Amino acid sequence: PVDWMVCDMVEQPSRIAALVARWLGEGHARHSVFNLKLPMKKRWQETALCLELFEAQCGKPMRIRAKQLYHDREEITVFARLDK
Repeated sequence: PVDWMVCDMVEQPSRIAALVARWLGEGHARHSVFNLKLPMKKRWQETALCLELFEAQCGKPMRIRAKQLYHDREEITVFARLDK
């Protein structure tokens, strides 16, 4: 296992959420910072859906923080840490 997994791929946000959830859920990483590239429309709905999917698929208690950075309105940066 690694302490940190960083992911900044251009891919569907739901696929990124599932990938990172698998890494954390299976114990391959303890922390992660990843970006979700949002669609042009319904950004908030996509963000909420992906974060719900992420938490459900991980299946472990964790702390999740998400922030849309000012300079890039087309993606959201997520920090996730497994709770001890």
